[in-house]
Amino acid sequence: MQREPLKSPPTTELMPPGIPYIVGNEAAERFSFYGMKAILKVYLIALFVRFVDESTVPAEAMANANARSTEVVHLFVAGVYAFPLLGAIISDRLLGKYRTIIWFSLVYCAGHAVLAVAGRIGAMSQFDAAELSMYLGLGLIAVGSGGIKPCVSANVGDQFNESNGQLVSKVFQAFYFSINFGSFFSTLSTPLLLRYVGPEVAFGVPGVLMAIATVVFWMGRHKFVRVPPKPGGKLGVFDTLLTTLLFSPLFSLILGYFVFWESHLAAAQDAAKKAGTEFPGVTADLLKDYFAVYWWLPVATLTAVAVGVALFRVRQRIEVSNAFLPVLLYNLTHQHERKPGMSFFDVGRTKFGAEAGDGPPAVLRIMLVFSMVSVFWALFDQHASTWVDQARQMALGVTMPAYFGYWVPLAALGLSLFAGVWLFGWIGNVPVPRRVTVAVVGAVFALGFIAVVCDLFAPPLGDIVSGEGVETVRKRTLSIQMEAAQLSAINPLLVMIVIPALNLLLYAPLRARGIEITPLQKLTVGMFLAAAAFAAAAVLQGAIETAAAEHASKVHALWQIVQYFIMTVSEVLVSITGLEFAYTQAPRAMKSTIMSFWLLCITFGNLLVAFLAPLQKTIDLSQFFWLFAGLMAGAATIFMLFALNYQGKTYLQQEQ
Repeated sequence: MQREPLKSPPTTELMPPGIPYIVGNEAAERFSFYGMKAILKVYLIALFVRFVDESTVPAEAMANANARSTEVVHLFVAGVYAFPLLGAIISDRLLGKYRTIIWFSLVYCAGHAVLAVAGRIGAMSQFDAAELSMYLGLGLIAVGSGGIKPCVSANVGDQFNESNGQLVSKVFQAFYFSINFGSFFSTLSTPLLLRYVGPEVAFGVPGVLMAIATVVFWMGRHKFVRVPPKPGGKLGVFDTLLTTLLFSPLFSLILGYFVFWESHLAAAQDAAKKAGTEFPGVTADLLKDYFAVYWWLPVATLTAVAVGVALFRVRQRIEVSNAFLPVLLYNLTHQHERKPGMSFFDVGRTKFGAEAGDGPPAVLRIMLVFSMVSVFWALFDQHASTWVDQARQMALGVTMPAYFGYWVPLAALGLSLFAGVWLFGWIGNVPVPRRVTVAVVGAVFALGFIAVVCDLFAPPLGDIVSGEGVETVRKRTLSIQMEAAQLSAINPLLVMIVIPALNLLLYAPLRARGIEITPLQKLTVGMFLAAAAFAAAAVLQGAIETAAAEHASKVHALWQIVQYFIMTVSEVLVSITGLEFAYTQAPRAMKSTIMSFWLLCITFGNLLVAFLAPLQKTIDLSQFFWLFAGLMAGAATIFMLFALNYQGKTYLQQEQ
């Protein structure tokens, strides 16, 4: 009897029921993270100079505070994106994505609470205690945020199968929109909370939003498609332990070099200063003293790796795992089984099956292509550090016609809120009717037109006496004093504009002509644009430094819109595409793991900034920007060459 061929499941345009809860959780969580991050640089500078008037601080001390705060911000971000390694293995091998997200979210909430307490302690002038508490809170947030990162985006993809896989690209765009939706409002609001209410409230409000994010995710617990961990149970604990031990050198690098070494170096510099001698720099004696004090760090790291290797061998004897590392090692150690015509990785495919055997070459290909993306993140994350430094040197006051001035923030707020409603309606399978969208957008811009007309034809306010006689004041104006950290809100606002604009004005017309831009092409263009953004920042910084040298008027901070716009387009092309590409190219059993490798690119990028941050003490900020523009251009060129030779395969969840 002849069997009928298997039929493909019917396709659907309906979003999975768990998506609204995931996206809602992400919007609130991103509010908490970016709200805290928006004020971190400014608060750290104030803490390091002990909250005195910064105009009275000596130039050398101010330079040290700037460099040190940049280093701390990027070390924190590096930690946030290093801990996904731990979160991924716990998710994939032990707890599953849902339980991993819930438990790490509680750690996340605790970190925000500690930051709020640290802010209060700092306000009480307990500076050393405030600094230690700040580091503890940042550490807890790094563990919590990093732990859930590889799981959340992978959990989005898990909701899809062959029947609705065509929606993955769209939902990752919606997912990224929600990130920037939360980021936009938090970046505007938390600097104002810091200015008017104080650090304890400014750090506490993001903590409340993180608690809300956790509750929203918990509410969707019965709606999610849950991919169970493999193997789970005791073997899952075993896998988590040995993987943590094997990756201990990365955490030792962050702790040993950027924390203990920097502390040791600072102590040596202070000792030389107190003795009235010139600091000789990094010498053999200084290194010898460091390892005499911290000898236990390399010993503990090597011991952890050795124990991890031993446990790995035991694990394979208990049950052969089909994860990345076991399959890779099996290929390396069983090449004697390779038959004529078989490739290097066919040995593993014979043992573990086609998809598991595809894992190592797929992961290695992706890691090679993404290795240059680390430099992109080194540039992008500076909008929370060096770009804030730049804004602090610029004119931050804005004066505009009154009616138009009121319309701009209200229109941005109204359209952003409507965009959120539209987004949740779409992912909840209750889309907002097109006529409603047209009516709302039309009404907002009609009000803008009315505001302009009112400003143009408003009657004079009256006469005032000036040095040159009586002057008629014809126009009502609105003056706003921005905070330097608020300029970062330009990025998420532009993201919410650029995402639909690229779809409507570029991708759709090209698709109609049969042209599809590949993910690697988007990534390549995005990386070159990042270099252009930093070139623009360097040119602007040169103008700032020239104006300062000539005692001219300050350059206005809104000129930063140019570099923010270029970097935002770059971000949309790199970050959204990278999430989608990393997920779809990873075999089903390794999706959280490959997402953690994508996020690890961000860790290395921020470690690069932290490593180069001390240069801020010796070179101008414009030179610092040119340095990163050059690094990015070189990395983009190498990435382009890698991308031209990449060959991959797409994996989605199977129909349940």
